[in-house]
Amino acid sequence: MSDKHVEFRNPDYLPIEAVFLTVTNAGVIQQIKALDPYWVDNKTLSVYERPPSGSSMVIGAVDMWKTKMAVYLTDLKWLLSLEYHKFWSTVLYHPTCMDTLVSFLQEATPPYLPPHESKEIQNLYEEIRRFVLIVFSRLVTNKESKSCWMSKEYMGDVLYNNFIFTIPIIWDICLTYGVDNTRHVSRVLDSLFTLQPRYETDAVAAVAFVHEAFKFIILQVNKDYDSDEPPNLPETFKGFSEIRRPTNSKTKDKLTFEVLKDLIIHLLDTALTLRIFIQVYPKGVNIFRKTNFVLSIVQLYEYGVPQLYEKLEEVGDQTSVAYTEIESYLDTARAELIDVFREILAVYKNAIFSEEGSKESHVEDYLAVMMEGLSERLLIKDYHSCYPVHEDLDLLRQACPEIDTVKTDFILQAVYSSLDEPAPEPAPPPAPNTATPHIGTPHPAPSDNEIPDTVKEQSLISEVRDILPHLGDGFILKCLQHYGFNSERVINSVLEDNLAEPLRALDRSLPIIPEDPVDRRYLETGIQRLNVFDGDEFDLMSRDDVVTARMHVGKRRSKYKDLTQMLDDKTELRGLADIYAKYSVVCDEEDMYSDEYDDTDDWQPPAAGDHPPSEESEEEPEPEEEKPSSSRNRMDFCVNPEELRARREASFQARRGRGYRPPAKNVDVVGKAKGQGQEKNVLVNRERKEKNKSSRGNHSRRQGAQWKRTQGLVPS
Repeated sequence: MSDKHVEFRNPDYLPIEAVFLTVTNAGVIQQIKALDPYWVDNKTLSVYERPPSGSSMVIGAVDMWKTKMAVYLTDLKWLLSLEYHKFWSTVLYHPTCMDTLVSFLQEATPPYLPPHESKEIQNLYEEIRRFVLIVFSRLVTNKESKSCWMSKEYMGDVLYNNFIFTIPIIWDICLTYGVDNTRHVSRVLDSLFTLQPRYETDAVAAVAFVHEAFKFIILQVNKDYDSDEPPNLPETFKGFSEIRRPTNSKTKDKLTFEVLKDLIIHLLDTALTLRIFIQVYPKGVNIFRKTNFVLSIVQLYEYGVPQLYEKLEEVGDQTSVAYTEIESYLDTARAELIDVFREILAVYKNAIFSEEGSKESHVEDYLAVMMEGLSERLLIKDYHSCYPVHEDLDLLRQACPEIDTVKTDFILQAVYSSLDEPAPEPAPPPAPNTATPHIGTPHPAPSDNEIPDTVKEQSLISEVRDILPHLGDGFILKCLQHYGFNSERVINSVLEDNLAEPLRALDRSLPIIPEDPVDRRYLETGIQRLNVFDGDEFDLMSRDDVVTARMHVGKRRSKYKDLTQMLDDKTELRGLADIYAKYSVVCDEEDMYSDEYDDTDDWQPPAAGDHPPSEESEEEPEPEEEKPSSSRNRMDFCVNPEELRARREASFQARRGRGYRPPAKNVDVVGKAKGQGQEKNVLVNRERKEKNKSSRGNHSRRQGAQWKRTQGLVPS
């Protein structure tokens, strides 16, 4: 038995095409290449089928499709899970591997069609679509790890010689993924054309074939089947094969609605594919130039698109849904042809402004493409209505002052002659030695006759807002006024973050403030407005530099929660300490808060004649006003906090300890009127008063005399 589950080893880190693996087959040791049919599993791979829709959604059709596509999705995941050498061996040697991948590209839903009406079917389709793109991305990845890699030369030959990638496959990838995966598809195409330059030669032949297909469409819609005369077409169509009727046809054929439908859908697919191709792979512009494809687009737009509209009205029913659908496809195809022409020009414009290569050669290429577009009138007329030509030429004059003005003037004259309008005056050339337009440099304000009217202002504002929808109309108008009403300059300045200094300070959401009728009345009559707030720093009607951060709507919340919190805040007092220190008013912090403060001399004896307080007094004496301490400096304008705390503590202890007296008891001795009887408390109080009345009044002379002797006031 053969063993295909051999561990892949590449200790020398050789390219995969040079690696051999050792296997044992029926006891025989063999050396087999890493890329060999030996590693291909005998597995049947399924193909993709288009989901049922409309009338084909019969009972069981959806479930059957989901079952088949679940198997198809499993095959894709299995293919991606293979090791590098087994993956490439399966791609190269499995008989139906590429058919599995290509089947999805051929049956995928084009981007101009709406998603499926069933969300379940659409979700499964999107998952399959994602895995197919991952497989094709792996096919252009030459190195997955240090040991799993393939040389670029070998990979380029493998992809090309085994038809893994062809131009139809490349264009199908563009059509299927280019709208919403532009960057991913761009990386795939860049890698592919870098690995194998021969794909460019095939692309030239493919574009030439598209050129012939466009001629066929033109001949179909211009052929008069009732006459044997050839259609009246330009000289470039001579030599192309005529449309022949079937040999067994007895009647003259007509262009039916179904044939016209196929022509329009083919035109839409081709135009959309080529537009995406040039967008994701800008280097493809050289392929279009080699085949003179710009002239083919111009001729198709001139001799094919109008006739398609005419034939559709002739053979179609304008009241049917099919007619409306095909007409919308034709409108989309017409827009895509204009965008193909625009993308070709955009390649050269981007190269000019990014300064890639020779700027002069890119300018010449741009003018050459524009001259080819002028060979017919209809395309350049519609292109100018969508993307004004004079604005592009003004930018080119600023980027390259050496531009050929003869060609630019001729282009403008040809464009406006097709519109039957006079060509605008070209913008003045920039200052010398200016390679690219310096958008941030302020420009002088235009004169009165250069300022556009209100309608044109709104048109320019709308043009800028289409590209930058987040900007306010007022801000856009200020930018237009600063840059001479050049919308292209405004867009470039905002995108490059290179606005002039006066514009940077403006609010980007600034609206347009309409003219005040009162101000107009003042200009007409001289009567001034009588609002005292006009012209102040918050007047939004007359100022653009209002500081909105200083504006407050509603009641402002206080800094403090209550009065106590405000009084406890000493932030401002700390700042005043330095100010008073300069005038020697505030004492040192150590003197004010010293714990060794000496207060032994603060007490003074009472003056002569003063009576000492009695401990047995019935009424508690009122506290005397504190006198300033003799030891305190007269310059101190506040009491020492330590001293004040000590006094409060002593008073508190006196109330709680010695000297504290509880509230007075009932000492009523009056009682009721005589003859009504007295309560027991009144009789007890009268008896106590009678016994103790000698301890009050003038019966304390002995105690006073003794106190005077101790104080040295009287001789003993």
